Amino acid sequence: MMTFDEVVNQERLRECLATGTGKGVKVGILDSGVASDLPELGGKVVGNYEVVEYRRGRPEIIPLAIGEDVIEHGTACAYIIHQHAPDAELHSIRVIGASHSSTSTKLLAALEFAVEQEWDILNLSLGTESSYEQLARLADRAYYQGMLWVAAKDNKRNKVGYPAGLASVIGVDMDYFEDPLSFRFHPERVTEIEASGVYVDAPTPGGGWQQFTGTSFACPQITGVAARLREHFPDLTAFQLKAALASLRENS
Repeated sequence: MMTFDEVVNQERLRECLATGTGKGVKVGILDSGVASDLPELGGKVVGNYEVVEYRRGRPEIIPLAIGEDVIEHGTACAYIIHQHAPDAELHSIRVIGASHSSTSTKLLAALEFAVEQEWDILNLSLGTESSYEQLARLADRAYYQGMLWVAAKDNKRNKVGYPAGLASVIGVDMDYFEDPLSFRFHPERVTEIEASGVYVDAPTPGGGWQQFTGTSFACPQITGVAARLREHFPDLTAFQLKAALASLRENS
């Protein structure tokens, strides 16, 4: 078990960030699915699931033999994480469809499933304004079992959304950074972190490349950083990660 002094020791943290690859860390991605056979992902997407919502009864989580991405969103997020943490194990749950939207029922079912899997980190490049109480309960449950949630703020300037706005979650906004590992930390804001989310290069399922802009693509930058740190500090809590990120921030 690490001490709090280790968590905020900038020299030690930078050493871990420089040498970390995410080895041994399991990352869940709730998104539009991931094109798991894409060469740029290095075969690191080892689990693929989809939330199926029937007319009656609870949604079901269905395992998929091969991951597919219907709108390119989830694949870009997976690549960004893989770029920073190439040895991390990735697990995809498709909750967003071709309409670029989902339902709170599907999101809650996917989150509950992810918590049950006990993955280390959850990348949530999505959000909602509804189901606050259920989201908060699941986020607290994840927090107390040691799972880190990293979530994107709403792209609208004056909206935050959930789960990014929850205190137990690492909320991420976007800005432009030359170095994708750079970020700023603002303790006075609901979403404390600004990361690289402008003109982010990532492959598409069809085999090409595209530049993406949005908080959705800033979020996995921090997930990748978290995976590097989690490799060295396996007992890292969300609170401690926030303290570590505050120590590593670009702004003083």
